[in-house]
Amino acid sequence: MSDTENKEKFKNIAIIVAGGKGLRMQSSVKKQFIDLDGIPIIVRTLAAFDMHCRVDEIILVVPEQDLDFTRNHLLHRFSFSTPLHIIKGGVTRQDSVGNGLDKALKICIRPETTFVLIHDGVRPFVGENLVDRCLDGALKNGACIPVLGIFDTVKRADKNGKIICTLDRDGLFRAQTPQVFRLDLIVKAASYARNTGFLGTDEASICEHAKLPVGIVDGGPFNIKLTSPQDLIFAGLIIQAKKEAEIVGNSGFFN
Repeated sequence: MSDTENKEKFKNIAIIVAGGKGLRMQSSVKKQFIDLDGIPIIVRTLAAFDMHCRVDEIILVVPEQDLDFTRNHLLHRFSFSTPLHIIKGGVTRQDSVGNGLDKALKICIRPETTFVLIHDGVRPFVGENLVDRCLDGALKNGACIPVLGIFDTVKRADKNGKIICTLDRDGLFRAQTPQVFRLDLIVKAASYARNTGFLGTDEASICEHAKLPVGIVDGGPFNIKLTSPQDLIFAGLIIQAKKEAEIVGNSGFFN
């Protein structure tokens, strides 16, 4: 489907969840606000969706105590062309996503023709082509997430650190974001999870709990989630490699 057809028939809203405390990052600054080459991680993430022609609006979900800082001390230094709504999150990620879904319902016309792209605020290297793959997959299936295959041998161990067995890695994948859903479907799944007391590890697991099918597409090897100090080293290497690729006209390699 062409971009023109997509914009005429569907509305795409990115929900960026940035509620991490950064405990594993071992930083006094919350991980989403850490600078990468002079630009905060969350700004890089927002920019990736702001520059995508198929994203109509962006909802940024941050902890309530960070609302003022985000609005008045961080984002005012950067300009975005896509309408940006900054709202408060909840106690858990699931609560924060729920707040984002509530906001999406308020700004959409028809939930059944609206798609939400739920994305980790600390995945700043999401590529344009990856977003396209997820959107196209959601248009086809109603829900779609990007995944990466598992190539290492996978072991299951007990609480004492002893191996129990080796898992068959065929059919196993690592889930990434953005996870894209038709708004009416994910709202129903989230409501069912809330009513049944289910707490999922990602939005796809909430759909699984509600018996809603979720498609998969190829994820991106550079679409890493920044959660530890070591991840910042990889992030710096990616930024440098992207700069060098742009010089030689090969930046599409990162999409």
